[in-house]
Amino acid sequence: MKKSLNILIILIVLSSLPFIHMFVSPDLPHTSDGEVQIPRMAAFYKAIRDGHIPVRWAGDLNYGYGMPLFTFIYHTPFYVSSFLIALGIPLVSVFKLTLYFSFLLSCIFMFLFAKTFFKREKIAFLVTLLYQFAPYHLVDVLIRGAIGTIYVYAFFPLVLWGCLRANIPIVTISLSLMILSHNSMALVFFFITIGFLLLFAENKRKAILGISLGLGLASFYWIPALIEHKYTYGDLFMKDLFRVNFPQFHHFFIPNLFNDPHLRVSEIVVHWGIAHTLLTVLAIIFWRSLPSTMKIMSIFCYAIIIISIFFMHPLSTPLWERVSYLRQFQFPWRFLSVIVFATAMLGGIVIHRYLPRKPYLFIILALMIVLPTMHYWKPTQGYDQIQDEQVFWNYPLNTTYFGETDVIWSAGPATAYPKSRVQIIEGEGRIHNFRKINHKQTFSVKSTTSARIVSHTQYFPGWRVYINGEKTSIQFQDPNWRGLITFFVPEGTHAVRIQFEETPIRLLANLISVGSIIILISFLIRKHLCKRA
Repeated sequence: MKKSLNILIILIVLSSLPFIHMFVSPDLPHTSDGEVQIPRMAAFYKAIRDGHIPVRWAGDLNYGYGMPLFTFIYHTPFYVSSFLIALGIPLVSVFKLTLYFSFLLSCIFMFLFAKTFFKREKIAFLVTLLYQFAPYHLVDVLIRGAIGTIYVYAFFPLVLWGCLRANIPIVTISLSLMILSHNSMALVFFFITIGFLLLFAENKRKAILGISLGLGLASFYWIPALIEHKYTYGDLFMKDLFRVNFPQFHHFFIPNLFNDPHLRVSEIVVHWGIAHTLLTVLAIIFWRSLPSTMKIMSIFCYAIIIISIFFMHPLSTPLWERVSYLRQFQFPWRFLSVIVFATAMLGGIVIHRYLPRKPYLFIILALMIVLPTMHYWKPTQGYDQIQDEQVFWNYPLNTTYFGETDVIWSAGPATAYPKSRVQIIEGEGRIHNFRKINHKQTFSVKSTTSARIVSHTQYFPGWRVYINGEKTSIQFQDPNWRGLITFFVPEGTHAVRIQFEETPIRLLANLISVGSIIILISFLIRKHLCKRA
């Protein structure tokens, strides 16, 4: 136990090295997604503060017209960031810490899994280094700032560890957190989990139960995201995005030590890693001499690699064209994330067969994994100076690039703030005492005639209007007020409440999540009672 703890501490120290430059600087590292992730962090925290749970609506984004951002965008990293914000930590530091914590968690959980699978701490140490210091893993963290994907990296090995140990609570919680980290990437890792379970889990019944409960626990998020996606422009704007994002095959094996743009797809380095490539080849050469379990794992890993390469090659274009959900991946090179896992495991298989007995050889191998990635440790795109973090708290844009959450009834993203949040567009009257929080607006209206009111709020299923506590009908397809909520109030003085609520499908998804929690708690209580007996 002490030896494992010492090795884990060394791994944590090594995994912290790529972040030193980032934490020394007070500025924001320039990443692909950082500029939009920080406003999302602020919006998510404000939603929780306003009591909007589960979080689905971002009321201040899109020039205050709001958007169903968190109905579709992942949650796990924003739980982390909201906790840090609640502690009073500035947003720029929260962003850095959110990146860092994902890397620490992937380090800890990968070591636990690799130690259990390979049954040797030294092998687990090197496998964890291969997982942590795979170039694409570092690209996701330090260049892309892809806070959703990197938490999938963190919780995936914990799911596998729970399957090996037949630990239902660990499988349930870690799988749900993985799904909540990034819906489309979690789907790929979910299929790998099922394959791993069938091949390697000794107690398949418990593992399957844990996975089923994990799906149920996260259903409040993934069921509405899957069903209500049809109400957005995502399919329209992303239908051809994949065509220009196929990496060239030979670039997988050419080290890009100097960030040569000719070896990238946009800002993405697609090289697997020098040590990863070498160990992947050696696993083929040594295959005949491997024990049976290692042979099965190597076949499993090569299957992952071959399937991933296929989806990253133009030959897969017909599938990308026909399968709409596949297009939600946006970029074929995202399949590199599962190659990170496969090459790390193949490295572990080779090391399992020929573990260096000389300490200096072991150290050389570790350095071969870590040192070639040093050019990633300093943000390749520099830093952005943030003079006032209020720009993130009052962010006017919608934080999306490809219409993922732009509602089909609207004319697209808003371009300016309205002169007033609510106004009378027909009839005579006055509006008083307007108050707005993330998912709710209240005001009183005194009209001398029947009046029609518009709320400059983007409509999405779930918005309802109440006049004096009674639900009233709304209109959101008036071409003069496209995608906005309009409704009539009768003559007189009235209290109006406009509120974003759950639809039947969301209520059903919430009930499944609550039911899964009850089953999990019942299981834990029963297990505790059985131990006492």
